[in-house]
This record gives sequence, structure tokens and C-alpha cells, in this order.
Amino acid sequence: MPRAARVRIGLAGWSEAVSRHRAVLPVIEGLDPAASALTRYASVFDFVEINASFYRQFRPETYTKWAGEVPADFCFAVKMHRLITHFTRLKKPELLEPFFAAVSGLGEKLSVVLIQFPPSLACDATVAAAFFDALRARYAGPAVCEPRHDSWREPGAAALLAAHRIGVVRTEIPEAAPEVAPDAVPAYVRLHGAPRRYYSAYSAEQLSQLAGFLHRDQRRDHFIVFDNTASSAGVRNALELRGLVDRPA
Repeated sequence: MPRAARVRIGLAGWSEAVSRHRAVLPVIEGLDPAASALTRYASVFDFVEINASFYRQFRPETYTKWAGEVPADFCFAVKMHRLITHFTRLKKPELLEPFFAAVSGLGEKLSVVLIQFPPSLACDATVAAAFFDALRARYAGPAVCEPRHDSWREPGAAALLAAHRIGVVRTEIPEAAPEVAPDAVPAYVRLHGAPRRYYSAYSAEQLSQLAGFLHRDQRRDHFIVFDNTASSAGVRNALELRGLVDRPA
């Protein structure tokens, strides 16, 4: 029997939630006061997106250390470094080797790799196919892509992503009816806040719509990332959504 699909809800990073918005985090009785920020975060959430990996190249030992600070059921998404996606614009797939060598330190707690493209990066099928082939030669696990140029919405680009089992990131609240997608490709939603990016909270109505989408799409895993963490909105929205998802539809 196939395992049940999971809904993972978390934030883009853990440090702000713990250092700046601790007041809105639930108090976990018995937690060691000397616990790391990640351990504190993982006492409330079961998933986090490592956004800092876009800006910094961490050593494998750092990822291993993080994996050791969280419970067995906790998992990570890792955002691919901008040197690969933004600076060399997919044209140096050999850079994937050190990236995956490092993130392998997470072991089985690596749940998904996030690939974000710059807004100016149009779909060049030849370059993209070579890059995705190189990625899949090194990594067989779940991967999602956040393309931001209109050319990636064309059927050929969509087919290229699907052929490499790469999901497309949503950055808005999905409609209530789930789209048709391969069961093995996870759904990944990154919510930055609107109208004020990184600050604004989502309304109860919007979160209810998102929960409805999640209740209707039981075929695949879902990762919901709140990136509106410049204020306490991200923590509050993540906890509110979890309550809605845990409630029977």
C-alpha cells in the first residue's frame, strides 16, 4: 500500500522566527533553554526551507549538524545557490557537483531541492535540458522550480520540466480545484505576503482556500512555505494553516 501524502508547513528560514518573533511561537514545555534556534523552531514545525543556501555555500558538516538538531520526522528543502541559477544561468552544470555533495549532509532529511530562476532567464530548451539532465544524473529526489520569465509558461517548457520530474512552484494561493500533475512530483507553494511583500499576512479566507486545495489533493506531498517573515505574519499564518489542515475537511 502506498504511503499517505503529507502536508508540510513551514517558513523560509528559522532564525527570524526564533529571534524576532518568539512571542508568537507556542511554548514547548521541557525544551532545553540552551537549545539551538533550529531545535527551537523544530519543536513547533516539521519542515523548513533553507533559504540561506541561495547566498552562501555551506560545508557538508554544517548540513549534517543541522540534521542532527531536529527530530527524525523533520525535513528540509534547500534552495539552490545563485551561482548556479543566476550568475552562470544554468550554463555550468558542473557546479551541481559541489552543491549536491554539500547538501548530502542532510541525509534522508533532504526532502526537496528548490531551483529559482531569475526573472530575466528565458527558457532556452537546449541549455535547460542539459542542466536538468546533469541534475538528474546527480540527484533522483524531489525537485521543484520557480521560473519567473513568461517563456516558462509555454507548453514546450512545461513538458521539459515534466520530463525531468520537476514541479513548478506556486507563489499565490491555489484555486480550490487541484491541477493534474504526476503523483511523484510534490506541490510546492511559496507565499511571500501581499500586498506588502515579506510583511503582509494572509487573511482567514485565503488560508481557508489554501486548506481546501490541500484537502482535495491527496495524491502527492505538499510543501507550504511562508516567506512573509519580516513581520510575525509568517509564523502566525503557518500556525493558522496547520490548524485548518489538521481539521477534518
